[in-house]
Amino acid sequence: MDKSKALELTLVQWIAKIKALPSAQRGQKFIKPNFEELFQQWKDLDGSFDDLYETLLPKAIKAHLPNVHVARGNYKSLKDKLQVSEKEYIDNWNATIEAIGQDTFFEFFPAVPLDKDDEPKVYGNMSATEYRAQRRYADQFPTLNTDELVKQWRSQQEYNLDVEDTLENVLGDDNETNS
Repeated sequence: MDKSKALELTLVQWIAKIKALPSAQRGQKFIKPNFEELFQQWKDLDGSFDDLYETLLPKAIKAHLPNVHVARGNYKSLKDKLQVSEKEYIDNWNATIEAIGQDTFFEFFPAVPLDKDDEPKVYGNMSATEYRAQRRYADQFPTLNTDELVKQWRSQQEYNLDVEDTLENVLGDDNETNS
């Protein structure tokens, strides 16, 4: 089984386990340990930041979010003590879980800073990785075709010397303005 399938299968098993937990074990103090368990399994499978961050991490965070009915029931039981609306309460709850999940993820899989590049510099003080990244960035812009512009420029009339004389009369002689 290839690595990506193994990582995804681990996520599916973890989600099933999380869904089977009583809601008390999905509470605030259990969020971090739940994520740590998954991230340790991913680390044991040699998962990398690039393999996990954009594809599997959002799925893991979404799986840990509370059910809408559970969140509403929780809000109704605390409504008298809270000074926020139901939507704000649920959004805050979800944001907290997402923040804890991402924070825990970065503890296990630190993002490699762009400045750290151990490859030899071969392309004008750039490594091969930096050069490929620069090319991908440059290639996203369209290339400018100037053939049509050159045709239009050549088809214009000759420069009108009378306009130059008029401008000289209005602006004055260069020697007078520079002195």
